[in-house]
Amino acid sequence: MDLSIMQDKCDEVAGLLKQFAHPQRLLILCYLSDGEKQVSEIQNAVGLSQSHTSQFLKRMQNEGLLGLRREKNFSFYYIENPLVLKLLKAMQKIFCQ
Repeated sequence: MDLSIMQDKCDEVAGLLKQFAHPQRLLILCYLSDGEKQVSEIQNAVGLSQSHTSQFLKRMQNEGLLGLRREKNFSFYYIENPLVLKLLKAMQKIFCQ
């Protein structure tokens, strides 16, 4: 294995994996792997308070993992980074089957 390639990407990979390291953020990402969801749907599905849900969503949006679409008074989040979706699918295949 050529470590020089990985060396260039270590910070990016570590930052991405750090988002997966928190159980509630991971649960939110898993829930969003099926497609975009409204904030209240996410909150109800993962069982967090509105403030915690919003904090997690905003953090993941700032990190480039999630995208946001607004429609009238509603906010919809979706997985924006295709690498996140690939990692989630791999983890689901390994751990959830």
